[in-house]
Amino acid sequence: MKIAAHGSRKKTRTFLICLLVLIATCCIFIVINAASMRSRQIRVPAITQSAINQTAALDHLANAIQIPTVSHSNRVKNNDLAFRNFQTLLDSSYPAVTAQLDRYTGDDFGDTQNSSLLYHWSADQSEDTPAILLMAHYDVVPIEQSSLEKWKHAPFSGVIKDEYLWGRGTLDNKGAAIALMEACERLVNAGFEPHRDIYLSFGHDEEVGGKYGNQQIAEWMRSNGIRLSMALDEGGGIYRGVPGLKQPAALIGIAEKGFLNVTMKVQLNDAGHASIPPGETAIGILASAITKLQQRPFPENLDGGINRMLDYLGPEMSFFNRIAIGNRQLFRSVIENQFSNTAAGNAALRTTLVPTMIEAGFTENALPSTAAVNLHLRIQPGESVESSLQFLESAIEDNRITLKIDQKLDGTPRDQVAFREPSRISSDTSESFQALHLTIKQVYPDVAVAPFFVVASTDSAHYDDPALTKNVYRFTPWNLDQAGLTLIHGVNEKIATAEFIQMIRFYEQLIINLAGNQSN
Repeated sequence: MKIAAHGSRKKTRTFLICLLVLIATCCIFIVINAASMRSRQIRVPAITQSAINQTAALDHLANAIQIPTVSHSNRVKNNDLAFRNFQTLLDSSYPAVTAQLDRYTGDDFGDTQNSSLLYHWSADQSEDTPAILLMAHYDVVPIEQSSLEKWKHAPFSGVIKDEYLWGRGTLDNKGAAIALMEACERLVNAGFEPHRDIYLSFGHDEEVGGKYGNQQIAEWMRSNGIRLSMALDEGGGIYRGVPGLKQPAALIGIAEKGFLNVTMKVQLNDAGHASIPPGETAIGILASAITKLQQRPFPENLDGGINRMLDYLGPEMSFFNRIAIGNRQLFRSVIENQFSNTAAGNAALRTTLVPTMIEAGFTENALPSTAAVNLHLRIQPGESVESSLQFLESAIEDNRITLKIDQKLDGTPRDQVAFREPSRISSDTSESFQALHLTIKQVYPDVAVAPFFVVASTDSAHYDDPALTKNVYRFTPWNLDQAGLTLIHGVNEKIATAEFIQMIRFYEQLIINLAGNQSN
């Protein structure tokens, strides 16, 4: 008995020792993975802050804000005079650009109602180097009339007060358009001669899909045999308050989500009077389906843009955070839960779905036989419209419900497409990406640069064609916190005057880095 007990204790000690060794080995492995994360940030001195006529630049932006270039899904509703006035403003504000660069309009693109603009800055030598395209849009979203009293300054006032310039479009996206023109005007006046062709695109209908603007410009480029090394549009930016990161993060969009508007509809054979309701109604069935979808979201996809972003941001975080990020397979659920806790993080993590419009009923005391809702999806790169529809069908599991991609809205043909597939994923190691990275660090030396997936849609989608554009990136050099993000399309949209001046320096330096010598 004693011999057996002694053997049992010996086996227990051996097991415990092996367990402790295994735990220690795992801990060492985890620590090594965290410690071996190497920074991917480019180390470069900040550029000298060039002198800029800030009064003139801010006046130009204020003048642009005062022109209400609101775009509508039905372009017949557009104020054509406002769009013409904006074009005239660019001509008068930037005489050097007007004189030096070729300008193309709707007449050139085969549509006189196309108010988008394309400038071409020809290279100083005939070399077969792909061009670059720098993009912004000058249309803005409408102002909700009920919100007017909440604005501290009128939405199209362009008032400069409290070190901010106020008005619709300051952030999205006239600020970028004017900063880009300011940079080009400075470079032309300084005698800069690009060593590759540069195109500047200013869309007039980005907020409603770009069907008559950049879509036509992209088709015109294809027909003229133009090849782009890079297209740069809005989408990313410099953001403060990224969890686990003390410094601001400059996020460059290397892909963007697709979107899908699908009508989910219930059609019953009969309905009846509200005084004698059946066990189930069209509205009840539809409501149940919506609840099912909200309780079963699309699966997380950490292997997409978040993984690439963490590869860049992880090494800049504390050692405690690097333990999780350096061992993502082990701490995957922890990271996913952390991102799921915020709306922005959740949107970056998965395909999202939200009901946006609902239609049912025709009077108070009658039961409708039909009920329908528009579901708006933002589809992760790597997934598709087809796979998203399959997921919806499997989640609902009700043959009384139909799903239809409706090319009409309120009974009339959509001016916008009902869906768009997710974009390609552009390289984060290309020369163009490195030039973007370098420029950001030169102008904003205290930020951490990283690639990510854009959750919104941009005009860059029209250039997401490998036959036309090698890489498509999305970045606007604004510096925002979470409160600043809510101003986009919101009440009291504004931009810090100092941030706007830095945007000019960014675009100027970017053009120099991309087209200032033959090696780029």
